[in-house]
Amino acid sequence: MKVLFIRPGISRRRKMLLPLRLQEPLELAYLASQLQDSMQERVEIVFLDMELERGSLKKHLLEMEPSLVVFWGEEGQEELIDEQASMIKDIVPGAYVALAGELSEGESSPYVDFLFRKNPVEAFNETVLGIITERSLQEINRNVTTVQSETIEEPLREADRGIFRKYQDRYYFLQYGGTVEVTSQHRLEFDEVGLVGKKDNPLRPLEDVVKDVESLVGASVYLKDRDIWDDPKRLKKFLELLKEKGLQREYISVGSWRTILENEALLEEFAGNGLKVLLMEMDFPEDEDDWIYKGEILRMIRKHGVEPAIIIREKMAKEDQEAISFWLKDRKEGLVLLEGEAFEENRPIYTHVSIGTWAFMKWTKDHGLGEARRRQKEYKNTLLI
Repeated sequence: MKVLFIRPGISRRRKMLLPLRLQEPLELAYLASQLQDSMQERVEIVFLDMELERGSLKKHLLEMEPSLVVFWGEEGQEELIDEQASMIKDIVPGAYVALAGELSEGESSPYVDFLFRKNPVEAFNETVLGIITERSLQEINRNVTTVQSETIEEPLREADRGIFRKYQDRYYFLQYGGTVEVTSQHRLEFDEVGLVGKKDNPLRPLEDVVKDVESLVGASVYLKDRDIWDDPKRLKKFLELLKEKGLQREYISVGSWRTILENEALLEEFAGNGLKVLLMEMDFPEDEDDWIYKGEILRMIRKHGVEPAIIIREKMAKEDQEAISFWLKDRKEGLVLLEGEAFEENRPIYTHVSIGTWAFMKWTKDHGLGEARRRQKEYKNTLLI
């Protein structure tokens, strides 16, 4: 049987990230990897990213004739999924449709047969098994409903990124095309929305992380979890393993203010091995010393040829918003990403900082006219979301 995974488009929350990143659909890649070994020889998994797909969904459905179609649905995509699921029922009447993701917790669409809720792993496997063994829709649904009360207790198998290989070059991080997200912590859930990854999940062995990097020949690497920089000893060991394997790549990583300040030698070493961008999560400075502290660390990052990207989530009052805009402009730091409440309340920061002429000129000088135009275009688009 053939299982088709579909990303119907990108949600509003993911559109917020486009000035920096177009993410690959890791949730679907993780789910595809959880198919039980006993069924893998009988199942072919294919994938469509309708955000990037040039061909029509109808054309692909006629060619693929899937037995099961699985959507990953996020807030705001209800009508889009309804439209695509309705088309599936028209084009491939015998196909079942399943919905996973946050939309699975709401009311079911008339075109959706199965809702993969609390435990998508068990729900997915029950559905595939039911189709293979030719059970009725009612029996499969009964079994899928039964496993919804179970929680995911074992770490997920690592994501099968091969399912979206045809699109890989188009998943960018700034000017670095073909960027692949590499995790250094195990996943116990499927939520990968947001630019920065996990903080407190169980750690993966660094040897396994490095194997992932080694397998990504020609790709840029985004180390999305916080632990690499939060623990200087772990960072040091990671860099030793990269050096041992000769893994010179274009790296993007989530930084730590304290680790950088206290371990500049590690920053210098990583920069020498290809570190290009550090994401710095920033709260509003507490006092004048904190302003100075953060400014000095940004200077250190720039000193070693690395571009800092400032991530702000905390909602700010208007006077604080103006203060941080002035501070960023004064340091010529236009690469800012607002998430959560800050995106909803403080988007004028983009107008005053990221869309400024000075930012455009700096990015043109540092990264070329094409990337400068792309950044400002995406920042302007986010103001319309």
